[in-house]
Amino acid sequence: MKPVRRSLPIRHAPYPGEALDSWLEAVAARLNCPFTDVLSALGLPNRDPAAAAPILPRWTTLATPDELAAIAAVTGTPADVLTAMTLQPYDGHAVVIVPGQRRVHRQILWGRAGSRFCPACLSDSGGRWQVTWRLGWTFACTRHHLLLADRCPACQRIPRLRSHPRGEVPLPGRCSSASPGGGPRPRRCHHPLTDTPVTALAPGGVLEETQYLINDALSTPDRLVRWPLYGPGGVPLRAALRDVKSLGALILNHATAVDLRPVAPGEVLERLERYRANPLPPRSQRDPDTRRSDVHSYYAPDDAAATAVAITSALRILRAANVPAAARAARWLTDRVAASGRVLYPAGVVSVGGTLSPILEAALRCSRESQIMPVARLRHRTAVHSTRPPANHDARAGMLPNALWPEWALRLTPRHPSGRPLAQRADELLAVACLLAGNTTSIQAATRLTGTTVTSHNVSTLLADLTRRSDCADVLHALILLADHLDNHGAPIDYARRRALFINRPHFIDPRAWLDLQRRLRSNHHPDAAHAQRWIFHTLTGSPPHLAHPDLATGTQPQRRQYQRFRWRILPAEADLLAHTAHALLNEHGINEPLQWTPRLPARVLRHLALPGPDPDSVTVTQLHRAVPGGDFSIARLARTLNTTTDHVVYLLSQYPIDWSPPRFRRTQHTFTRLKQWRTWYEQDRLSLQDIADLEGTSLATVRLAFLKNGVRLRPAGSYPGRPRRR
Repeated sequence: MKPVRRSLPIRHAPYPGEALDSWLEAVAARLNCPFTDVLSALGLPNRDPAAAAPILPRWTTLATPDELAAIAAVTGTPADVLTAMTLQPYDGHAVVIVPGQRRVHRQILWGRAGSRFCPACLSDSGGRWQVTWRLGWTFACTRHHLLLADRCPACQRIPRLRSHPRGEVPLPGRCSSASPGGGPRPRRCHHPLTDTPVTALAPGGVLEETQYLINDALSTPDRLVRWPLYGPGGVPLRAALRDVKSLGALILNHATAVDLRPVAPGEVLERLERYRANPLPPRSQRDPDTRRSDVHSYYAPDDAAATAVAITSALRILRAANVPAAARAARWLTDRVAASGRVLYPAGVVSVGGTLSPILEAALRCSRESQIMPVARLRHRTAVHSTRPPANHDARAGMLPNALWPEWALRLTPRHPSGRPLAQRADELLAVACLLAGNTTSIQAATRLTGTTVTSHNVSTLLADLTRRSDCADVLHALILLADHLDNHGAPIDYARRRALFINRPHFIDPRAWLDLQRRLRSNHHPDAAHAQRWIFHTLTGSPPHLAHPDLATGTQPQRRQYQRFRWRILPAEADLLAHTAHALLNEHGINEPLQWTPRLPARVLRHLALPGPDPDSVTVTQLHRAVPGGDFSIARLARTLNTTTDHVVYLLSQYPIDWSPPRFRRTQHTFTRLKQWRTWYEQDRLSLQDIADLEGTSLATVRLAFLKNGVRLRPAGSYPGRPRRR
């Protein structure tokens, strides 16, 4: 049977925001009895049962439910009020409490032992201590506009590292630490902490505003932190404070006094410099020669001035509007880290301050964009807000053609003022670059995966050229967006499979069928069907013809120019035959895929990007049809008519073939397309040549000639049973 505990003879209400140990000491002082008597009256142990020495538990850090219930029963103070007087509400948010040990983990979230204090607040409250003074995130008193004090000025000890001596009557507002003399039973310091000198802050100044911001976040630890950088969704308080700690550590370890002048007044910076000269206390057991140069990455600053400057400087980065703004705000800091002799790559910069949120990682990577190689900018995606560490994305190679899709090659290929591409085989180089985006694979491996024969040097040179030209400022951005689109949505075409099937095939179309079609459509047809074979190879695999079987490969520059001319001068009927043949080849292998495909990105994403080539959709097919004259024409003149580039016109004609032949040959092409229907009318419906000519609005000679050229056997003239009479 549990003993019934009597309530205390005097009720002493907690002070607003007071820490639990402070209140227990205040109760003992009010009753003028030793601290142990109050503990016994509350049913609290006089020693920590888990420790060999008679050490009092750290109730302000963590009190058990049984202890809280016992205190509530004796004092009449609700258990939830008592819980708020401990660090338990901040556990996992602003501090990390080691389970079973009732202590704060000092190396996580800038935890600290002991308590800072405001002498003016101690004076006003009669020596009552705020629980938030124990947090490493509290450095200023916004009520009295002061930096908090860190140590007793007499004994130079941090207050409240240990519980109050059990056998003594507490003296609120006085230091209860042992005097510097030492010994087995040292006397207490008992210096009046209300007389501690402190540093004044400008009311409403930047340091005070920082403390207001931190206090607001700490007031509701479970609420998401919605600083602009983190977006509308926000992040948990733990993640935000972890970012503050990581940046603060970098600032304390690497920033100079000149860097910090906009953040704090001279007196605060002087305190900071004295602290940074010897960040560990004089009685530290650590050998000065073995101290880490980046000690602040692991331990909370023991000086309020250092904490104030570190947190304020960190928030100048974390309170930026977006990732680019945060990158600009952090550039000076990463420059200082690099100047210290630590070589910083985008991946390394995020490891020097601890675990960061993805959004802060993105900002720090982007801050190094102007100092890193173009291929690293592509790997770490510093051109976009969603930058992240590179990973293995080699599977993307199967979704990429050898040469970048013609639409994107047009938009992303840089050119000389003459119109020539800045680099030969730029479309192949851009395809390799797209594979490198966010990828860990080497350039050499990327060229092998895409099946191209360009060199690593060619790729690096193109990327360097892209970063030097103002009209190519966002080409890397566009390549990253394309890579993301493939990773997120995939592609309907397996280019790797097609390359394996067709790369060594010597022919794709029966030359006789091609030549027969050309005889019908062209007055000066070419007997060589090689370009038609190359067209099918190029369309099926996405690979330029110089990578085809040796029987088809365009081995010389004139051959390549002739093939390009063939692509944009192809007639619609010819393109239909080639596309039909290509589809038949896919069907032979059981491949249910579109013949061609191009990834589409939202127009709003591309609207503000600086790209070297024109938007392919800026000229419609209707506009192109209207501008192309009958008969032969000049590409340059057509480009001037459409107010675009010759490359754009070549792309449009290649994608959307137009019947540019003279009127006589257009009639021939029309005849060819209608021949099947004419033959049905003649052979099945038994219409005469004249009837067919009347229906089509052409001459009898045209119909007769078409039948003769295509092997249709003509009936003898005269009547036959069932033939309708002409009127």
